[in-house]
Amino acid sequence: MEKIDLDRHISSHDIAKELNIHYQTVLNHLKKAGYKKMLDVWVPQELSVKNLMDRINICDSLLKRNEIEPFLKRMVTGDEKWIKYNNMRKRSWSKRDEAQEMYAKPVLTPRKVMLSVWWDWKGIIHYELLEPDR
Repeated sequence: MEKIDLDRHISSHDIAKELNIHYQTVLNHLKKAGYKKMLDVWVPQELSVKNLMDRINICDSLLKRNEIEPFLKRMVTGDEKWIKYNNMRKRSWSKRDEAQEMYAKPVLTPRKVMLSVWWDWKGIIHYELLEPDR
């Protein structure tokens, strides 16, 4: 367990190699000791204490302002996202005695549209699908 305390990213194979035992034995001991391998979580940046306090103060002030003069329900916001798609038909209906429909395999070049969405506190107000040349 000392190895884990020194380096939380050490692998069971490295511990096994150092102790000259099988890695599965290491895994069994770690499991019995209550350890489990988990993926680290990436965050965009580490906030300093000042940044964190600034965010808390701003949020607090906005909530207090909203109590005095409700403004959050008047806000409208929007966002855009490219949506890629392929418009291929893979199946078609036919009668049992008919042959299946045949067509040349299309070149797989995905198309894309821009999804533009506006919403307020109730939900989506408006959306548009815009072609790439617009």
